[in-house]
Amino acid sequence: MKLFRLVIPKFPYFNVYSRIKMPPRGAVGVATAVTSVEGFKVEIIDENNFSGPLDHRLIQKERPADAVGLYGGLTSTIPRLYEVASVYQGLGVPTIAGGNHINACVEEALSSGVDVVVMGEGEHILPEVVRAISSGKELSTVSGISFERGGKIVYTPRRAPIQDLDRLPYPDFSLIRDPKTRITLIPLGRTRGCNFVCEFCAVSQHLGHTRSSSPGYVMEEIVRSAENGYKNFFVTDDNFAQERDSTAELCKMITEYKRKMGQRLHFSVQVRADVAREEELLELMREAGVELLCIGYESPIEEDLKNMKKGLNLKKLDEYTQTLKRHGFYIHGMFILGYPTFKDSRCKLNMSISERVERFWQFIKRNDIDTVQIVKPVPLPGTGLEKKLKEENRLYPLSLVNYNKYDGNWLCFEPDSDIDPGDFMSQTERLVNRFYNLWMFPRLLYQVPLYPLEVGIRFLGKFFGGLLRGRRMPLGTLLKKSLAHARRQSWRKFRNLRLRLGGRIILEKWRQDFAREDFLDTLEKARVELKKTAESREVTEVVKCAD
Repeated sequence: MKLFRLVIPKFPYFNVYSRIKMPPRGAVGVATAVTSVEGFKVEIIDENNFSGPLDHRLIQKERPADAVGLYGGLTSTIPRLYEVASVYQGLGVPTIAGGNHINACVEEALSSGVDVVVMGEGEHILPEVVRAISSGKELSTVSGISFERGGKIVYTPRRAPIQDLDRLPYPDFSLIRDPKTRITLIPLGRTRGCNFVCEFCAVSQHLGHTRSSSPGYVMEEIVRSAENGYKNFFVTDDNFAQERDSTAELCKMITEYKRKMGQRLHFSVQVRADVAREEELLELMREAGVELLCIGYESPIEEDLKNMKKGLNLKKLDEYTQTLKRHGFYIHGMFILGYPTFKDSRCKLNMSISERVERFWQFIKRNDIDTVQIVKPVPLPGTGLEKKLKEENRLYPLSLVNYNKYDGNWLCFEPDSDIDPGDFMSQTERLVNRFYNLWMFPRLLYQVPLYPLEVGIRFLGKFFGGLLRGRRMPLGTLLKKSLAHARRQSWRKFRNLRLRLGGRIILEKWRQDFAREDFLDTLEKARVELKKTAESREVTEVVKCAD
């Protein structure tokens, strides 16, 4: 029996996902598809959750793999991916890689230890590649790949996006070898692609327009996971509510399953803020157990929203957020600070970084966002953002600011002319510190003994408020709803204090990484290199004009 090994590269720096054990669904799904190849067994090594030593020469010696796949969906892990790929290639093991970054940088990957690049979705392509490698079949017969031959890159015909997602195998998380800890969240996927074209995002370019699985297909995976003891799920769709009718149907199915089996299931999903317009859908989501909404606000600055092509304005963001909170959802706000403007930007923004920080803080405070994630713009390869930064000579050279810095915590490009890079870094830290700070600890201790009292006060207020408003519902139902409301609102405060304290601990670990890097010095060197490149371009232009 031959062995196919898929490697999920380790994160370069400590982050929130270092604590949350949730392997990438796409990578596990693609590896699962290889189990259909006769004569092969499959294992996954998730370097972020692996109990053994991360020495792949030793791993290969103990359990020789006949082919190795590498997950290249996160640009920040690409240096590690190339390192691992080079190890296996040096040992004579065929290496195959895919994912957003790899697809955007084929030549780079094929010169960095990767033998075959899978273009697009891999569930159908990867098994064919493994069969071809195993049998000695000509690789050019496999559609949807690229490889090097005779010093030239060969591209086989691309495949159309997979339309019938229901025919794909469910990801088999038991293939993950020697995990340190049990998976925290089960990643679910119902849709692929995106109908929006935000210039900083690669999803629509990589996966095209939205396609979706049937609600029944997703429900079957939920049932299987629940029967294996998992109760917490994260839906990886970029917009859970994108297919409104099937989303509603899935929520109804989950609610019925929970009622029938007496199960308590919890879901976190990603949505756009404008899901707030769908009042009926929101009720169905709450009944199904959707508790946390991860919302890409991106920015509370009108000019940023227009330049990003976000399709929303600040007034609507405020309005939608309050609606979502009234429905009892926890809100995790995701923001991009310091989005750059360009020569062709729709809106110019003459605003210091400290002024931008204050706009962000006022929005977060005004809407009482439960938890936040504030990142710097990341020029992911293949996106419109990267293209524009390249055209204006604003991308810091990879020799100084490598891909491992492309996780949103580091500055990877020259910001607008009125923003100093060092000040950008410090002001971002200042904003995050205002939200995640050590004052949460005494407030948390203070909150613990007050929790029962607060629940009681909220319950009485909601119950008697319902009676005074003359709500037409049975007394027992009003009592039940009032208690549920009181517990949810009181728990929100306790939960948020705990998470904000935990966030500060994560921030401190990142600050240690930052201190070791001496990154401010690196920024100065990167700026000098950009200046040299600009001067060289000017000389070239002068020569061209003279000719």
